[in-house]
Amino acid sequence: MSERFELSFKNKEVRMWFYLVVPTFIIGSIFIFYGEQKYQYIRLLVLVIAWTVFYLWRYFYRKKRKNKVKNSS
Repeated sequence: MSERFELSFKNKEVRMWFYLVVPTFIIGSIFIFYGEQKYQYIRLLVLVIAWTVFYLWRYFYRKKRKNKVKNSS
């Protein structure tokens, strides 16, 4: 918890979140509200997959960064 989180585009996690999650959420929301009711689950599945990909990437990125800091010490 001693590490501070920088909320700027210098932070790679923030950039990836804006590149992946925000556009997917906007596009998915448009399709959910204006699409056919028959295929709602597919659109929700796309949103969940995009968010899962982001959080998996984030997990491995932090793990790699932690190992890098640990090995350099």
